[in-house]
Amino acid sequence: MSERKRKFVDEKAGKFAKCRVGSIKKRHRPQNRFEIEQECTSTSASAKKLNAGNKIDNEVNASFGYRVINFLTVFSAISGVVKCKKCDGDITFAESSIRGLGFTLVIKCDSCKPTSVHSSPLINGKAYEINRRIIFVSKLLVFGHAGIEKFCGLMDLPRPVFRSMYNKILNNIHHAAETVCNLSMKNAIEEEKRINEEKENGPGLTISGDGTWQKRGFSSLFGVSTLIGHYSGKVIDLVVKSAYCKSCESWKKLSLTPEYNILKETHEKKCSANHEGSSGQMEVDAIREMFARSQEKYSVMYTNYIGDGDSKTYKGVVDFKPYGDEVICKKECIGHVQKRMGTRLRSIKKVSKGLGGKGKLTDKLINELTIYYGLAIRRNSHCKEAMKKAIWSTFLHKISSDKNPQHQMCPSGAHSWCSWQVAKATKTLKSYVDKNPLSQIVQDAIRPIYKDLSTDKLLQRCEGGFTQNNNESLNSIIWTIAPKIMFSGRTTVNIAAFIAANIFNDGYNILKIMEVMGVVIGPEAQNYVEQHNRDRIRIANRRSLETSKEARMTRKSARFAVEDMYEEAEGILYAAGIAD
Repeated sequence: MSERKRKFVDEKAGKFAKCRVGSIKKRHRPQNRFEIEQECTSTSASAKKLNAGNKIDNEVNASFGYRVINFLTVFSAISGVVKCKKCDGDITFAESSIRGLGFTLVIKCDSCKPTSVHSSPLINGKAYEINRRIIFVSKLLVFGHAGIEKFCGLMDLPRPVFRSMYNKILNNIHHAAETVCNLSMKNAIEEEKRINEEKENGPGLTISGDGTWQKRGFSSLFGVSTLIGHYSGKVIDLVVKSAYCKSCESWKKLSLTPEYNILKETHEKKCSANHEGSSGQMEVDAIREMFARSQEKYSVMYTNYIGDGDSKTYKGVVDFKPYGDEVICKKECIGHVQKRMGTRLRSIKKVSKGLGGKGKLTDKLINELTIYYGLAIRRNSHCKEAMKKAIWSTFLHKISSDKNPQHQMCPSGAHSWCSWQVAKATKTLKSYVDKNPLSQIVQDAIRPIYKDLSTDKLLQRCEGGFTQNNNESLNSIIWTIAPKIMFSGRTTVNIAAFIAANIFNDGYNILKIMEVMGVVIGPEAQNYVEQHNRDRIRIANRRSLETSKEARMTRKSARFAVEDMYEEAEGILYAAGIAD
């Protein structure tokens, strides 16, 4: 640390100490032009209204909107064609009170008093609305303060607010996003309870829980865990865990100084770190925290938990006993159970020699077996015995040959997925040929995997056809706003999680957040949001069609087939120790 920086830190520590013992009285002075921009009382007032349960509709100002103009060109031309109404004198235009992208336009006349017009609305008569708007939009466009500076510089716009003010406005956005998100989750839990009562499923709710990290490999400093209602499909609770605080990291260098304890004590309430332990433990702690507060927050219990097979999270909740002796049942996500088949098949291919190559356990075949396994569970999720029969029918179907037909468990009839059963129903068995049955070495290798993944214990947890697709979709939205390739602090991750939950629950209606911030909503913003929601519904409907699903599966199988062909022709090009 440089001498100048150390002196500055020591000076700050001394001020904290003096303020603590009351030896310094706070001096009252007028706010400077930078402090004015940090005004945020409007957020607090609106937050109280929303927390009280009063839903604020979007108020659209039809006459509001921004335009980009060349200041000198436009106002020089205006000066040449207009006169003062009072004295008929010449008029000139000038800028003053420039704060970021906001300024005051001063209209001057030779004889009359100058008239001032603000370039954008003022929030509580102080802060320019445009500064808050551009920083909020910058978070959605995934660039921070440096990105705003680059945009303004290359567009020949005024320099944006300084970094310190940028951080204060981020806090304002954080409060607004959290408030609107809490309202959205409150509405979601009421909807979930109502549907659960209609289905007569008892007082406990069925929820799916999942965690996601800002960095892969369980080495992330930040993690987000969410709970989503099974029937409503909406986020009902979320927790952001952070193992890092920039201030704590900076103050470690002062750990041997007397000022350190004072700094630490005053900083505890504002510390960004709320997690101790490994990154993998973040999900366990966060899920337990949400279970523990469900009765106080929503007056409900979560009695059925849909997990992704991570027994540590479920076990952590069960051992925690958030509801005393109340049993919390585990339900499996079918998508994650299906992935186990693909993972096991790829693993055994990697460790066992002779399984790869043409006519054996290719990537295309692994993909097919994984899909068939998942379909067997999904199509028979009402009964574990039906699931088990369907799973083994796919295995027997793939090992069947003309000499030894194994189609007795396949569904019969002319509309069966089994081509042998179709041929039987249409009386064309004489000309039927079983194509490419699995070799004996492949059969022997994968049979134990089918036994492990068709146990009664596992299939019983799959009954009901539960899924965590909603959680995965929400995770993708979060990291679209705060990309994993960029470092983001806890405030940014919080903002991303709150905005993502709001978008996920209520569509792309981020205008509520902007309104709580004090930003004026114009017709163009309203039109964009409405069009975005229409596009989202249209695309979702198109992707949900059976023809679209089949097309995606066909393209995926074709890619695997091409890769198998290249591997057979070129051999394995990348593997550990291949160059030795």
